[in-house]
Amino acid sequence: MTEPAACAACGWAVGAVDGVACFLSRRDRSDPVVAEYLDNYDEIAGDDLKSSFVDERYIENQAKNMVAHTRTIAGERICDIGAGKGYLIRTLLNAGAEQVTAIDISLPYLRRFKDEPRIRPIVANAENLPFAEEFDRIFCTDVMEHVLNVGSFLYSLSRALKLGGRAHVRVPYLENLLSYSPHVGCRYRFVHLRTFDRALLRRAFDQIGLAVERFRLDGFSFGSPQPFWMRKSSALFYAGLRALALRSLEHEMDVTRWPPRLAKMLMRPTTITVTVRKRHRIVPNVENGYHLVDRSGGRAK
Repeated sequence: MTEPAACAACGWAVGAVDGVACFLSRRDRSDPVVAEYLDNYDEIAGDDLKSSFVDERYIENQAKNMVAHTRTIAGERICDIGAGKGYLIRTLLNAGAEQVTAIDISLPYLRRFKDEPRIRPIVANAENLPFAEEFDRIFCTDVMEHVLNVGSFLYSLSRALKLGGRAHVRVPYLENLLSYSPHVGCRYRFVHLRTFDRALLRRAFDQIGLAVERFRLDGFSFGSPQPFWMRKSSALFYAGLRALALRSLEHEMDVTRWPPRLAKMLMRPTTITVTVRKRHRIVPNVENGYHLVDRSGGRAK
């Protein structure tokens, strides 16, 4: 795989921190809001590595679900945006990936991968990735809800993907955002800034020339029952069903591996994954913002 190339036009400042390649733009490095954003996520990553915010069996199962519903990845150039603790990377390597480029904005996560021969860790902003049609397949889990500028993220994702390549993007599904407010005790300034449903995702990707192929609801757990199970008349019945199910599971979070249609009968989905294919390139246009072109250079209709 080629190394990202720095260029004066794009403004990436190439360097390394603790042995990890760092590709942040000069604008990002000089912007006080971005500096606070970076510090915020370094703090989150450090806290998460000390004591996981989310059950790690759940994270592992979510990674397995992502890869299980992906076509063959052997021989493909693969990128994982939002590498985190690396559960998805490990699952991809076990599934036959020759190498994975691991992108995260938080250095504490990436330090753990710097000496692994099949993982290429890079500190980069998902809103300004240093790649142009580099990857056959991009995985992006739990990132789009965090970015400051969704338009820049979508542009950057599309730009990094080859024509005909696929991206798998997982985001929160109809999430209650109140828990991320400092008014109710959230310690961090930047956490989840938005949530999604099918319609919002379809519109966002259609508008940038990434054709939606399928959606998948996921993120099931017994802690998020369907609303009708929370009524007094049905709460005891739900508790009985939960107890019965737990006897058949090795770990409570293995319910995440249930088929979505079955899981949805008991539990609310908390994440949604969209698979998209790149049909058009985005060409910035000073007069009209941008236009889309296909492989032959013709404009999208």
